Amino acid sequence: MPDLLGRSPLLRAWGVIALWVLAYAVLKVVQPDGMDIDSAEQVYFAQSWQMGYGLRQPPLYTWLLLALKPAGASWELTLECARYLVLLTWLGGVQGLARALGANPATQARVLLAHLGLMLAMWRVHDSLTHTVLAGAITLWGSVAVAKALAAPRWWPAVGLLAAAACLAKLNAVLWCGSSLLAALGVLAWQGRSRGLGVWPLWRAHLGGLLLALGLCLLCLAPYAQWWWVQRDGPLSLAHQIVVSDGHVAWWRPGVDVVLGSVEYLLLVPLWLGLLAWFKGRRAAASPAPSLAMRWVGWQVLCGLVLLVVLVSAMKGSHFTPRWLWPVVPGFTVWLCVWALGRAAVLPAVWARRFDMLIWGGVALALMLALVRWWEPTRTAQHCRNCWTDRPSEAMSVALHARFGAGPLRLVTGDDHLAGILADARPQDRTWTAVSPDLPPPLGFAAAQAPCVAVWLDMDQPQAAPAELQAMLALGPVGEVWRQQWPLARAPQRTQWLQAVMMRDEVCARAPR
Repeated sequence: MPDLLGRSPLLRAWGVIALWVLAYAVLKVVQPDGMDIDSAEQVYFAQSWQMGYGLRQPPLYTWLLLALKPAGASWELTLECARYLVLLTWLGGVQGLARALGANPATQARVLLAHLGLMLAMWRVHDSLTHTVLAGAITLWGSVAVAKALAAPRWWPAVGLLAAAACLAKLNAVLWCGSSLLAALGVLAWQGRSRGLGVWPLWRAHLGGLLLALGLCLLCLAPYAQWWWVQRDGPLSLAHQIVVSDGHVAWWRPGVDVVLGSVEYLLLVPLWLGLLAWFKGRRAAASPAPSLAMRWVGWQVLCGLVLLVVLVSAMKGSHFTPRWLWPVVPGFTVWLCVWALGRAAVLPAVWARRFDMLIWGGVALALMLALVRWWEPTRTAQHCRNCWTDRPSEAMSVALHARFGAGPLRLVTGDDHLAGILADARPQDRTWTAVSPDLPPPLGFAAAQAPCVAVWLDMDQPQAAPAELQAMLALGPVGEVWRQQWPLARAPQRTQWLQAVMMRDEVCARAPR
């Protein structure tokens, strides 16, 4: 393949990635936005160190934020630094796995650039999905460790530690753990038989390392697993809510959703590279036999998808989103790119150049999407329902303290986002979201000596408090409902209404401890 990256291809590829990150950094500095729902939720969690922060997300990312945040630093800066640290770790895992699959530096550079053309990475990773990207990054590096362990069993303990970290980042990483083990056993059995040794000799050689990896993984997960287990039926009911269980869904529907979601997950560049290599490479000279690592990744992807189909089908899920695949089959896109570029190496030079043009087209599209954000917030503000990023958190906090006192407040909010941005605006306040029972308040909320205030936000017209907050107000509010309005910065014809009322102290005192 012609080397369009020239000399030092990896250095140039990382230079393009730096330009991509810089484009978004400049955009966020020049045109600052408020916190999105994911960031606000993280600030809400990070009010205190806890073993668990509700059942939605495991605690690893919140622990990472609490460890990274310097005293006095803003949450906005901490969140952005953590976001791009995680994103670059994921891209490093992409290169690491490509190298483990036998790709040379030029191919590794192309695989890296092809992942800038991954639809999941083009837009939302710059604002959200950080739990998913973190789990994907850890399972990618875990895949690198498995590839090494298949050749040298001393790497299995690293696999166990990375598996535990992945499960603490995103619960669906458990499927990566199970599918990785099944694929490893299958590949070792295949290798033993191909050498005429049978199944047991290679399994026996790796048994000690596998048991050590399993022990380390379970040991690291035990405290969180114990906390998670005592949440009664919460985990099971939450799982059914996530996949939107429907007893009337056709038996074949979940499997079809996973297959279609897998195709969407590969968009744009990895899928087109794979299709181009398959169509044009059918009559080309045969490629070298796949390495053991290539076989393992292929088998892991297959096992992961089968386990996911079985799980979603068992829960009669009617909803599936491609981002769920990121921690489950993290090597799918890397494997496809390495395979496609390997096929391209035996094609005529003109087709090799077209592969490069496709990769660079994806890079150009990823960079151009940064420009779309210049007017996207203004367009969204005209019709947004919640308008998360347009909420004036500082002005709201000042207004609340002017009405209810200058000291710390305990704020029981009508939505999760409001709890996060008010905690960010004034760290002395403690916030608790009333509408999500699975999200616990910070430690010490119930026992704190501070006014207990219900607060909620409405768009365009003031409305009654959400039903969950009204249930708390049933004990009797203290005084009248106070409200203040602000025009939406990017849509001045629209109005945000902040409403609040003092509650009895026993309402906050009854918060989960």
